[in-house]
Amino acid sequence: MTEKIAELGHFDCAIIGGGLSGLLHADALTDVLDPNLRVAIIDPSPDGLKGKTFCSWRKSTDAPHRYSGLVSNRWRNFRFTSSQGLVTTDSFGDYCYERISGERLHQHIHDKISDDPRFLQLRTAIRGVSEPHLDPAGKSCALLELQTGHCLTASRVLSSPARAPAPILQYFVGVEIQTAEECFEEGTVDLMDFRLPQEGDARFVYILPFSSRSALIEFTVFSGTRMPDAECESILMGYIASVLKIRSFTLSNKEFGTIPMSVEMEPVFPPAFPRSVVEVIGGAAGRVKASTGYSFQRNLEERSSSSAHSFSRSRFRVYDSLLLGVIRSDGGAVSEVFHRLFGKNPPAAVFSFLDEKSRFGDEIRIFASLPWRPFLLQLVAQYPFMIAVAATSILQATLGPAAGWLVPGLGLATSGIGHGSLDHLMDLERKPGAPFYARYLGRMVVFLVAWFFFPIIALVFFVLQSADHFGESNWVRSLRYSRNDHVVRALAWVWGLFAAMFGVLFHWQESLPLIQAIVGSESQLGSISIGSARALAAVLFLSAAASALVLDRYEQRVTRQSTQGFPATLVLAASLMALPLLEGFLCFFAFWHGWDTMRMQRMQKGWTSSEYWRKALPFTAVSTVATLLVWLAFADSSEAHLKWKILFIALGALTAAHAPVMKRLLLSSRPDGA
Repeated sequence: MTEKIAELGHFDCAIIGGGLSGLLHADALTDVLDPNLRVAIIDPSPDGLKGKTFCSWRKSTDAPHRYSGLVSNRWRNFRFTSSQGLVTTDSFGDYCYERISGERLHQHIHDKISDDPRFLQLRTAIRGVSEPHLDPAGKSCALLELQTGHCLTASRVLSSPARAPAPILQYFVGVEIQTAEECFEEGTVDLMDFRLPQEGDARFVYILPFSSRSALIEFTVFSGTRMPDAECESILMGYIASVLKIRSFTLSNKEFGTIPMSVEMEPVFPPAFPRSVVEVIGGAAGRVKASTGYSFQRNLEERSSSSAHSFSRSRFRVYDSLLLGVIRSDGGAVSEVFHRLFGKNPPAAVFSFLDEKSRFGDEIRIFASLPWRPFLLQLVAQYPFMIAVAATSILQATLGPAAGWLVPGLGLATSGIGHGSLDHLMDLERKPGAPFYARYLGRMVVFLVAWFFFPIIALVFFVLQSADHFGESNWVRSLRYSRNDHVVRALAWVWGLFAAMFGVLFHWQESLPLIQAIVGSESQLGSISIGSARALAAVLFLSAAASALVLDRYEQRVTRQSTQGFPATLVLAASLMALPLLEGFLCFFAFWHGWDTMRMQRMQKGWTSSEYWRKALPFTAVSTVATLLVWLAFADSSEAHLKWKILFIALGALTAAHAPVMKRLLLSSRPDGA
């Protein structure tokens, strides 16, 4: 443990992050018998585990785990209290609730590592991880640059640091108290007591009774903003006095913590593409349950590759995402959600569901017991494309083709036009002002001039740029993780070309007259038969599906979680086939591409939905009215498809200006923090 940093050299394994996950992996490596093993544990604050408490539920019939000997408390019953004071008390049933002190766990593992000369703990941070490099034996390894300026290489890197883009935070302030009188029900955990002013957040108190006269009491908040610890402590003390009616007590310990709640955790040091010696663990690997913050049992359980990456498991990310959306939009509704979850379902079903081990039929019954309105609103907000496609199809089938334009038209007038309305605030390299507007408008003018003189060339440019823009937006995480690797970019571009052209080729009979009107001539495109166009569409779909599979596999290796790129590609293809050409494209453009772009813009700027729309509404309204006026001006034109020609030329000009701004925005924040 006295080896100097300047003499580090090569390690068999480097663990970035000495928190729960890092130390559990280090402890497992102590079992390796190789006397020449070298392991580095790198963390600027290696004692952070000491101030934490780890609780989890597990089946009583399960075999003891590696750290069962460190369990200090077990509880068999739980209580839930809603904001209206409705109380649910029940047994954990087949489960029990356990507590391990972070200090005991840290000391247990630290003692083993300290006595093992193969381990080196470094109290410093990581500046960056780069690969591939070669170790002394000529095998692939990673180069780790330390904050001190020194470097080391490792044949295997386990990395837990992660960040969540614009997360909801779970933060808490806890106190351990002793009372002179018996104030606590020793065998019952208060998992959630919502008898607090919610103030638009989800606020509750969590009580772990160690005896009838001592307990850990925590004030916990789910919110997008963090209040000062002093304010949290004041609220907690008020709860102890007014709700628990405890007037006198001795305070023995305090604990504070913040956990990001997000289904989109990004590793700070992601594995490179296509092969890498870096593996993500802990928070970077989704081992913190997004909707609850529980992590201990999830870190203990090593999932198989197939179960971790299976598409069927992605449904739990959907569930978590919906609940987080409810918390973000109306935190006060969370009390009712959890009240019904615990009050209307058997405990075994609830804890199996929270452990992501439930069956789909049980999950349907659980959701049927919850308030439907907040989840339905989140379903619409988070999956607008599928809702738009379903609504358009139903309107066309029941009220006729004209009614089918209602949803696509609404989408174009809102997110379709709106997602580019704040470009002047999104360019990270240039401040809003005359130079920015000159460049932005200049690109539009150049495109319009090019279309006037060279329409076919301009159309090809529009298609190629749209493919790059659509693919980049849809696969931005892969591009960031891979540091804009050229193969990843090519695969994303293929997918973007599919999004831009599949509907055109599949609906060739509708597309051809429109294309000929746009370019202003009877081009040789007329020689392409419907069968040939659909064959090209099939090739494009297969290429995009293959690209999605490769990129899915890469993202799965980076995040250790299931992904949805391939099934989403199938959904997009089926939707573009089912809807007419223009309705299908506008649904994709507005409710998929535009909607996702606005979400990423909000995340980058830290805006809420209402803040975004307040800023975007004036520009969106002006653009929409201008488009409508132009549309009406040519409504009686004898030239076929003139309105669509004008619309697509305008989209081409806007894309020429909008795409470069979004490229800088989307790729500006690299996962490694560089």
